[in-house]
Amino acid sequence: MNETKPTPVRPPWRTSWLASPRRKMILLLILGGVVLAEAVWAVVAYWQKAGSKPELLVYHLCVGTDQKLCPSDATFVRNQGEDTVARWAQRECAGYKARRIIVNEGPSKDCNCSLADVTCATEY
Repeated sequence: MNETKPTPVRPPWRTSWLASPRRKMILLLILGGVVLAEAVWAVVAYWQKAGSKPELLVYHLCVGTDQKLCPSDATFVRNQGEDTVARWAQRECAGYKARRIIVNEGPSKDCNCSLADVTCATEY
């Protein structure tokens, strides 16, 4: 007698996880939720950055040889050559993205000094 063996049926745990349409839908929902959460996070981070004001520091300098001749509301910096203000600003504004230097003549001829406005900013 010729007996044919029945084809073995795969146990449920051996079938592909994604073979079920319900499992595919669950996977798509999870992935869609992750993408949506990332998009919301990006929008919130952008709004927080756009809403923040840039940090700004303004210094009024008097560059000269004698502090007594400078105006009282200015920070005295001893004159050490042509790029004194630039070196001072580089040191003081080290943690900032931008700096602006405006140099003017001193308040009087007797002062033998110059006034400078140095602005340090996180962004312009």
